Amino acid sequence: MIRAIIFDCFGVIVDDALSAMNAELAAKDPDSVERIRALLYRANTGKIEAEESSAAIAEIFGLTYADYRKQLEKYEVKDQLLLDYILELRRTYKTALLSNIPNRSLLRRFTTKELDKYFETAVASGEIGYAKPEARAYEITADRLSVRLDECVFIDDREGYCEGARAVGMQSILYKGFDQFRTDLEALLEK
Repeated sequence: MIRAIIFDCFGVIVDDALSAMNAELAAKDPDSVERIRALLYRANTGKIEAEESSAAIAEIFGLTYADYRKQLEKYEVKDQLLLDYILELRRTYKTALLSNIPNRSLLRRFTTKELDKYFETAVASGEIGYAKPEARAYEITADRLSVRLDECVFIDDREGYCEGARAVGMQSILYKGFDQFRTDLEALLEK
């Protein structure tokens, strides 16, 4: 029986501006994209501060730190339709946010009040020291919800992170868009 639904942030709830920027950069300079991935991993697991990572990434893009932050903020748009649906789901299921993001960076995208409104818990990889697809990231999230792994559905826009969830016993849905996700989730919940 499903008792909890866990959502990824970027590419699901919030548009993933950095992925779009990386895609453009990959055509010109693939090595830079790898440097960005390495910086993100270090920040997302709490090994370096978000500001240090962001400053280095801004430099790779040839932007000032302030311009880089503005670029992200401009394109990181929340999906209000999905957030409204999460409120509906929350009447019956526990909900959580699990994101590969540096410590305290969720509070740049959401207020504490918003996080409390939509989720029982919000887990930032930088806070816990484990990033998806590491098993501990999923396990910690389930523990914070007080549910077993097999009672969870995990939603992400990256198949590798969905596979990580399945490997620990969660069910998972690859997010391609709201309508597809809702159809897939409702079919799963009816089982």
